[in-house]
Amino acid sequence: MTDDASDRPARFTGHRRDLIATAYRPLAHHSGVLHTRAGPLDFQRDIYEIGRVAAIVPYDPERDLLVLQRQFRLAAHLHGHDGVLVELAAGLIEAGETAEACARREMVEELGVAPLDLMHATDFMPSTGWLAEEAHLFIARVDASAVPDHAGAAEEAEFTEPFAVTPEVALKAVDEGRIRNGFTILGLLWFARHREAIRARWQA
Repeated sequence: MTDDASDRPARFTGHRRDLIATAYRPLAHHSGVLHTRAGPLDFQRDIYEIGRVAAIVPYDPERDLLVLQRQFRLAAHLHGHDGVLVELAAGLIEAGETAEACARREMVEELGVAPLDLMHATDFMPSTGWLAEEAHLFIARVDASAVPDHAGAAEEAEFTEPFAVTPEVALKAVDEGRIRNGFTILGLLWFARHREAIRARWQA
């Protein structure tokens, strides 16, 4: 048994990166030697290099409502699932942009409202097996009554349908497997763990 459940650094030498393709984001082949307690391993992976993203759980503490959105996702549709997913507002952090600035911009683009306040929640990497993507999760204070019935950046072929929902309804959908987006599930569970402290902070 151990009393430490944290990540640890790795010893990885002879790293080489070879670009395979560049489209929405680069796809690259990475190779090197991973040194383990059992000895060295020749290690190779193809990594889709996404970069840094911001994701936001918008919450109205006065009305005790979350603001989520529905958006079409081709990968879910092609995999045989419902294609219009319940999601958080989220997006790529642009060059020279802070995570906080990205969070504010994405809320306006995808939800049609700007945050009244913003607090950092946690950072995570959603799929480290093949994605080089780091996500910065925020909780945003929002006025749920100001949310429009649709939003999205038309130049990105993006159409979103924001909606307000109680935390209980959203978390029940997570428990019953009716929300499949990983960012949404993680964000809602983090919110649930800290809900009372978040509400107390903003109601004060």
